[in-house]
Amino acid sequence: MPRPAAHHAGPTALGAGMVIGRSGIRVVTSSMTLIEACHGRVRRAAWAWAMSRVVVEPVTREVADAAVTLLQETGLHGHTYAIDAALAVIAGRQRAGVVLFTSDEDDMGKLCGPGVRVVPL
Repeated sequence: MPRPAAHHAGPTALGAGMVIGRSGIRVVTSSMTLIEACHGRVRRAAWAWAMSRVVVEPVTREVADAAVTLLQETGLHGHTYAIDAALAVIAGRQRAGVVLFTSDEDDMGKLCGPGVRVVPL
């Protein structure tokens, strides 16, 4: 099974995720990250094509509870970190070898555990 790569919202991260996805690596993200990433300049056909290549994990009650705990442990709080924390939880639950691509290396580095390699874009 290909090793997973989680990614953070943003056109650069989504583009990197698509390149990685074409190389046979499993690309995983959170449902909330998709909401954050989509905006008026994204063409619907391009979005649909990209999303057909991404595994979207839901932000369930269990993920939300773990994200709240993670925020408390790191001393972060509020809407600024909520989606990042959920993505960090989802990334941490993937099989070994997770790489998280993000434009926010500092915050994601604080939120992700040692099993997740954070790579800046």
